[in-house]
Amino acid sequence: MAIRSVQHFGEVAGRSLDLWRQLVGRKVTHNQFGEGIVKDIQGVWLDIYVLFKAQQWSEKFDRPQFLRQFNQIDPPINLISPEEMRRQEKEEQQRQWRKEYKQGKAKRREEKRLQLIKIEEERQKRARYEAEKQTLYKSLKDQFEQNFLNVDNFYQTKCTKCISFEEYQAEKLSYVQSWVEQYLNSSPDLEQAAAIGAVEDHIQVVARAGSGKTSTLVNRALFLQKHCSVAPNEMLLLAFNRKAAEEIKERLTIQLQSSIPHVMTFHALAYALVHHEESILFNERDGQQNKAQALQTVIDKHRHNPDVYKKIRILMMAHFREDWERIAWDGYDKSPEEMLRYRRSLPREGLDGKYYKSFGKKVIANFLLEHNITYKYERNFWWDGINYRPDFTIVTGENQGIVIEYFGLEGDPDYDIMSEQKREYWQNHRNWHFVELSPTTLRFEGVEDFCALLKRCLESYGMKCDRLSEDEIWKKIRLRAIDRFTKVVEGFIQRCRKLSLSSKELAKMVDNHNSISDVEQRFLELAQKFYQSYLQHLQATGEDDFDGLMQKAAAVIASGQTIFRRKSGTGDLKSFKYVLIDEYQDFSELFHHLIEAIREQNPQTQFFCVGDDWQAINGFAGSDLRFYQNFAQFFQPSQKLNIATNYRSATSIVNIGNTLMQGLGTHARAHKSIFGTVEIADIGQFDPTQKEQDEHPGDSITPAILRLVDNIIKDRKNVVLLSRKNSLPWYVNYGKRTSKDGGLDSFLNLLHSYVPEESRDAVTISTAHKYKGLQKDVVIILDAVPRCYPLIHPDLMFSRVFGDTIERVIDEERRLFYVALTRAVEHLFIVTETKNLSPFVEELKSRTRINLLDWLDYPPFVGSIQHITVKVGNQAGKGGNGTYAIKDLLNAEGYSWRTIKWSAWCCTFPAQDFSIQQYFDNAQWISQAAGIEVRFYDDLENMLAKYYVDSGQCIAVINNIPEIDLHINPW
Repeated sequence: MAIRSVQHFGEVAGRSLDLWRQLVGRKVTHNQFGEGIVKDIQGVWLDIYVLFKAQQWSEKFDRPQFLRQFNQIDPPINLISPEEMRRQEKEEQQRQWRKEYKQGKAKRREEKRLQLIKIEEERQKRARYEAEKQTLYKSLKDQFEQNFLNVDNFYQTKCTKCISFEEYQAEKLSYVQSWVEQYLNSSPDLEQAAAIGAVEDHIQVVARAGSGKTSTLVNRALFLQKHCSVAPNEMLLLAFNRKAAEEIKERLTIQLQSSIPHVMTFHALAYALVHHEESILFNERDGQQNKAQALQTVIDKHRHNPDVYKKIRILMMAHFREDWERIAWDGYDKSPEEMLRYRRSLPREGLDGKYYKSFGKKVIANFLLEHNITYKYERNFWWDGINYRPDFTIVTGENQGIVIEYFGLEGDPDYDIMSEQKREYWQNHRNWHFVELSPTTLRFEGVEDFCALLKRCLESYGMKCDRLSEDEIWKKIRLRAIDRFTKVVEGFIQRCRKLSLSSKELAKMVDNHNSISDVEQRFLELAQKFYQSYLQHLQATGEDDFDGLMQKAAAVIASGQTIFRRKSGTGDLKSFKYVLIDEYQDFSELFHHLIEAIREQNPQTQFFCVGDDWQAINGFAGSDLRFYQNFAQFFQPSQKLNIATNYRSATSIVNIGNTLMQGLGTHARAHKSIFGTVEIADIGQFDPTQKEQDEHPGDSITPAILRLVDNIIKDRKNVVLLSRKNSLPWYVNYGKRTSKDGGLDSFLNLLHSYVPEESRDAVTISTAHKYKGLQKDVVIILDAVPRCYPLIHPDLMFSRVFGDTIERVIDEERRLFYVALTRAVEHLFIVTETKNLSPFVEELKSRTRINLLDWLDYPPFVGSIQHITVKVGNQAGKGGNGTYAIKDLLNAEGYSWRTIKWSAWCCTFPAQDFSIQQYFDNAQWISQAAGIEVRFYDDLENMLAKYYVDSGQCIAVINNIPEIDLHINPW
């Protein structure tokens, strides 16, 4: 039944909220305000909200108010009971669910159908993609085979949608590897293959030590010619020295026979362009030295001028006396820690040409020379098993003299303790007078008062201290000083030539330079004159040096003349498509000018430059690492590639090189699975046997190295001894065996004199510079001490005008030490002293653990047993009075007191026909001996016999003397 009035509705609905809510949304008529719409009904009290449209406002009415004030309902309402209402709602929900279910099912069917269509479309798309990709791969392989030079362009224009760059590179490198292996019988790794196959842009290859740099360079040239059809006359390979060029040429000839690309040095190219008619001045490593002779001629011409000679004398005398240490650190912008680390490496050169560890010691050395006092610097004394080397020893008689110690680190607790021990040591040696000097005197009172104090001390011990005249001092050092000055001037002139400087340009450079000392200024004034004279000499004679030849070659090319002629063939720089440069880290201004001239005439030429910035060690000769470091600025567009796998050295050797160069670029990776050995050989801990001391008096380095060499040869290994300079920082006692010039060859001859002739070829020696690019099973670095690594030469002040600084020198010395380390294949010995470590070794030890060699693992070198050492000591439990009572008798018979291993009086006897019975019969101390123990040792410190001696009675405890073979050959 339809209900039309509000009152009727109220009677039927009662107070049921569910029934009243059926009224929501219907029109009702108010007795006063007219028509409105029921918007909401809330609460148990049935609050009814009505919106009156005409007035656009709403009002709340309770149930009684609503029933009284409203009458008509529009449209009429048919009330449904709550139960019916819930049933209808439920049915409606079910109908809605069924509807949604059917719709959902249909939707899912449609979605599945569409998904299947999409999957099929994706499958077909992938199939088309894969088919297209495989087609492109096939096309790429065809390009690899037929048009490799265009393959990068083909990939960029045709393949990038289907083939990623990584996939392309993998295919390309795999192809290069396969081709090189098939046609060149070589197996490049992926990095090497990338370098060989990089045919677009200019290429810089960073090739770490032992990474196959030369083979990569050669294989690239072979790949370009044999596979890419680049004609031989379209390629040029440039090396820095004749040996490297010959090696490259030999490798190419094996594969190409006579049709090889142009291979030459930069200087050979320059000569082929210029065809200089007069002789070229140059110095051969072990041959003709005509450039040095020409320079010497120029210098001698000036030197014979009395005014110039006087200036040279004043300059060199001042140079040898200068406080180089103070000057060198003036304005140095490094931290105090770095300054302290490297200041020990600053050579303090005395008037005598020797290097001293501090300015104070240099002052002492100069004083002694100026007063004509003969001395030895750091002479060896054995002190309780320690190889003690006091600063200065002045011998005044048999086992007597004056010892001078300069306690330069006073204030350091450990150092002060050691200083006190030294004082006590000399107090117990009555035949020696002890003079100690302090840097405090030098610092606060100056050199003059310091020398006055030294003079008073020496004169108090009877030493005559009459100072030589300046003429007499100059006469003592003249030859060395002039030779030194000549070498410095030669180096200066060559640096000017490397920079293509004219006399005016040098003068301008000097004028703009701020000299740090009067010595530097004096040198630059003289050097300008010598350089001008050298240029005039070249012009007058028509001669030229290689630097001038390079300058002329660059000018010839710039003029458009690009044809070069050599015995091996003629070529045209304009026809080259590829130029390959070896050892690019050694590039200089001259080489750069030559290359820029070539590029100006032939802009399309692509350059392939391979080198290792970690092995840039020729800055002293004019090389400038900035060309390597800024490659991308000089060559655009360019790529930078790395070949970093070390195929030479064991893992530990590769690691030690990486540690030294930490933070300076891409690390090398070891290819070999063997770990290898790196050991520090501490000469300070070397304890020579009695025989070694007798054979090499005062010399620790020779018997120590002989032990190492002996062990290496027995393992059938080859060894090279590497040194920073052509001399050693250790005292070597040559005796009468060989020359005493102190050079490396002399030291090698000394070692060879002990080594069997058939094994001598296995032991070689070299400077680190000369051994770059070479390798040996075992390497012994002889001089990992300050003033060797790094070597900061006092003549550095003469090249500051070229921009040389301590920082640059240290950086290059680090690279040289890296070269030395990485020459080893299996075993590396780093010879040093724990209390005198090279700063580089200190760094290594702070960053990684390095094994310390145990000298007991390396028995003394011995060709045959030559000596028996007798040690006379006290029997255990008998106290120390036994030897004390007979010490004067033992001393008179030539025994010396030693506390190594077992405290005893020691003496050495020839092994041949040695008899214990005869020994005891001749010993004068026997009758007064009580509680004495006598031991007999061979050269290897093996104990052969032991006797107890009491009151003239000798009781044998051990006696193997009759059974020993005194002529055992361990080889």
